Amino acid sequence: MLGGVLAGSCEWVIEAYARFGGLAARLHEAGAEQGGFGLHLAVWDQLRAVNGPTLCRPCTIGWRYPALSLWWLALPVLVTVGIAGARRTGNLRSSILAAACGLGVAVQYLFLIGYAAPRFLLPAYALLAIPVADALAWLVSGTGRNLRKITIPAVAAVLLVQLVAQHVVLDHEVRGTVAFHDDYRRVVTDLRRLGVRPPCLIKGEQDIPIAFYAGCASAPTMARALAAGQHVAVLVSSGQSPPGYARHWDRYPLPGSGVLDAIAYVP
Repeated sequence: MLGGVLAGSCEWVIEAYARFGGLAARLHEAGAEQGGFGLHLAVWDQLRAVNGPTLCRPCTIGWRYPALSLWWLALPVLVTVGIAGARRTGNLRSSILAAACGLGVAVQYLFLIGYAAPRFLLPAYALLAIPVADALAWLVSGTGRNLRKITIPAVAAVLLVQLVAQHVVLDHEVRGTVAFHDDYRRVVTDLRRLGVRPPCLIKGEQDIPIAFYAGCASAPTMARALAAGQHVAVLVSSGQSPPGYARHWDRYPLPGSGVLDAIAYVP
């Protein structure tokens, strides 16, 4: 364990000096990318995002499908039961190690950033699956014979319901993702008709994926791109106002943006 921690830390420290100019600079840049590091109670954000969207930033949505999120609330209880069951069966060390590592991975996303995405906690779920498995094993085989007549069907029923529920969530999110990616391609086609081709810069609504599909950049400042003579475009959702520098640019509704319903502003 100590060797793994040291190996991972050394790589991170060396890369910090080689690519970012030091530890403080790397932490500063990482914090800027995340909107600032600090104490943020993102537990509620993660709970709201557990059934989608894939990125909740800022996380202003309501709690979607609470019944499908009960497993998330039950997870700490199951981990605790698993550790207690592992103690009785002599597997305490492996269960505690997995739980501690899972908690260490999850802490930064639950308490240190101000937004949420379900994928952030996937490594933690994979690690916590070990004490959860210990809990289920104890419920199935570690209880009395009479009690097993209840626990075995109950565990089987819960696992079946969880499998079906997660398949429903997965199917919903995949269909939504496919719709968005189809929209990205149609928006790129519309932008190319407007003359936005590489070298180019795209800013605004969903600018990172759309810029990727268009072969454009999304990171440099608009002033730098204009000074370099690049093609630029600002994407704004219908009903929203463009940034100040683009208010006098030509306005083009993008008919291909069905889900996004976007408008392009081009100089």
